[in-house]
Amino acid sequence: MRTLYYHQQLNFSRKIRILLAEKKLNCELKEIDLRNKPPQFLKLSPIGKVPVFVEEDGTVIWDSTLIAEYLDQTYPEPTFYPTNPQAKLECRKWEEIADYLGDNIINLWI
Repeated sequence: MRTLYYHQQLNFSRKIRILLAEKKLNCELKEIDLRNKPPQFLKLSPIGKVPVFVEEDGTVIWDSTLIAEYLDQTYPEPTFYPTNPQAKLECRKWEEIADYLGDNIINLWI
C-alpha cells in the first residue's frame, strides 16, 4: 500500500493529495505532528519535512515537486505536467513560485 506522510495545513502536502486524487491512486494517509515527529517518520525523511511518499515497493520520495514528477511519470494518466518541454518548464516555474509563496506564508503562521 502506498503511504503519504503529510500535514493537513501545508500546501506541499495538499499538492500531492490533490495529485493522488486526480490520478485515482489509493494511498494510506498518515498525518504528522510537526512539533512531535515520530522516529519512524524521521527515518524516512532525512530533512524531517512533509510530504513523504512511500511507494508500494518501498521506494521513499520526499519533497512535493519530486513526488509530483515521480507520480506523473510513473502513473501518466491523467497527466499533471504538460508533455511539451517548453510548456512543462513554464508550469514548473509557476509551481516553484506557488511553493515559495506558500512556504513564506506558512513561516509567518508557525
